[in-house]
Amino acid sequence: MSTSPLDDASEELLALAFAAIDHAVESLQATKGQGLTTFLLMEYADGRKLQQCRADTYEREAEIAREQLRAVGADCLRYALAHDGWFTVEQERSDAVIVQAWENDGEPGIQFAQRYATHRRKLRLACEAVGHPAFAGEVEALGSAG
Repeated sequence: MSTSPLDDASEELLALAFAAIDHAVESLQATKGQGLTTFLLMEYADGRKLQQCRADTYEREAEIAREQLRAVGADCLRYALAHDGWFTVEQERSDAVIVQAWENDGEPGIQFAQRYATHRRKLRLACEAVGHPAFAGEVEALGSAG
């Protein structure tokens, strides 16, 4: 009987993925849902490093992030990529933070989606998470070992 990729994920990888989700939601709240800059969260033996991937378009931000991930050194233990996107639940498409996370071992990674909503509160925009993060499947291997 085969196991789910989520069952095989290390506690450290799950912790990194959820840290990326938390950072993304906090960033969206700070910008009142005006968009998330794609970012990488990389974990080393001595701590984590956050790197934003700014560009003129979402597509270019994603290209920059993937280029940087492919160049990550062997001293990086695991890494996560977070970007703005969509997630569909019960045939309803919602804005969502998408987080993909990998161990630096050349194996496939895992993916989560955290839906969020932007709405008006009094005269201001506000952004908040909707529900809990959803496991969204396995993702292809990526990075220096892949």
